[in-house]
Amino acid sequence: MRNSFILSGIFLLLNVSLMGQSDLKPDPGQKFQQWKGWGISLAWWANCMGGWDEATVNEISNWITSPDELNMNVFRFNIGGGDNPGHTHKRKDGGNVPSYKPAENADFDWSADANQRNFLLKINSLRKDAIYEAASYSPPWWMTKSGCSSGDTSGKDNLKEEYYDDFANYLTTTVLHYKTKYGITFSTLSPVNEPFSGWWKALGDQEGCAFSQENQHHIIREVYKSLEKNNMLGYCKISVMDANSVEECLKGLQGYEKAGDIVPLIRQVNTHSYVPAGRIELKKMSDKLGLSLWQSESGPLDITLTGLDNYLLMAQRIVTDIQELQPEVWCDWQLASGGTGDGRWGLVSYDAKNKTYQREKSYYVRKQFSKYIKPGYTFIAGSDKNSLAAISPDGKQLVMVIVNEDAAEKKISIDLSGFRKTAKSALVYRTSQTEDCREIIEGLPVVNKKSNYLVPAKSVTTLQFEISGK
Repeated sequence: MRNSFILSGIFLLLNVSLMGQSDLKPDPGQKFQQWKGWGISLAWWANCMGGWDEATVNEISNWITSPDELNMNVFRFNIGGGDNPGHTHKRKDGGNVPSYKPAENADFDWSADANQRNFLLKINSLRKDAIYEAASYSPPWWMTKSGCSSGDTSGKDNLKEEYYDDFANYLTTTVLHYKTKYGITFSTLSPVNEPFSGWWKALGDQEGCAFSQENQHHIIREVYKSLEKNNMLGYCKISVMDANSVEECLKGLQGYEKAGDIVPLIRQVNTHSYVPAGRIELKKMSDKLGLSLWQSESGPLDITLTGLDNYLLMAQRIVTDIQELQPEVWCDWQLASGGTGDGRWGLVSYDAKNKTYQREKSYYVRKQFSKYIKPGYTFIAGSDKNSLAAISPDGKQLVMVIVNEDAAEKKISIDLSGFRKTAKSALVYRTSQTEDCREIIEGLPVVNKKSNYLVPAKSVTTLQFEISGK
């Protein structure tokens, strides 16, 4: 049944695109994924800004979590690998995440990583429905072949064979500590990150570690054994493999299936959408194997656009990811970017020297999605390639988000005949060059279940319709 919905939705999107139509007809009879939430990684910005004053931590945490702001509820916490004390090559904007076990013979140092933890604890106090994932980018430096947590000297697998069980224990011990000490439950644990990528090399500016297909199997088995040994499987499952591209993720998942024993050990597939080809195929594969699917990291990698054009490109990526990949969660990589004035990667920009920060246009573009499409909403058919439609759990609200990257305005018509009743007008919120998620006071009239909207050039619009029934 679910596959038929996917095919129907794809056909509708193709049909609209080919005919050049701008008619939207949300269809509550064709439902896709139920939304779990919007998220962010705490690396690296939290490691930098978490050491600032309490007022800053409080304000930014509120911006992230408040239902009136970004309304995010999914948070990826970086379990750092640290680095050789003699190394000074890590990036200065928080990329030098410390390890809880800085040397082989050292005890666990739970005072480490205080900055990232400051944000985690504040977020946890503000958002009781938060979903947490623990993520590792490299084993501790002393477990590696190169003696460096940025990677192997040649970009190949960097974890020493004799340390696979120790690395698994390091990860699960950290997850267990946060549950017992702070009451924070990491429901998933991601032990590898972009494992097929060849750019993780010693003396690089960030943590990274390649894992071959076979060695991914090895670490998954060891992490599962450690979770089982510590009676943690009741609340923490394994997520994999946070591949840089969707096609790499599909390749890895096919390898897990071929191995025979790996798929039963994992609960969730994580992919990054920097290189998005293969979205539909990955969705089919994850459904076939009965695994949850997240888009766990994205941003404007290798994008030359700046300002609003860059942000609108990311808005369109969200739309296409949600339509084709159909994840349950969509996460940004960086909340905050160093340097003010553009915020290329982040939704907030900051000046580390002067400890100042500000929301960028990208913040409001993201808010057009995350504030209004809430956890528990379900995506439905009837949107075109530039828009999304979702309904609330009680079936009383329809939310549509419309992206226009073009330099010209675009007229669309909306047909709500698939619903039994509709209100006489819709609420309208918009971000453009001159607007920051601004409510358009006059709203959008709905007459006989139909409405027309002139989408401004270079804008994102969110429409809220009060509806009932099919």
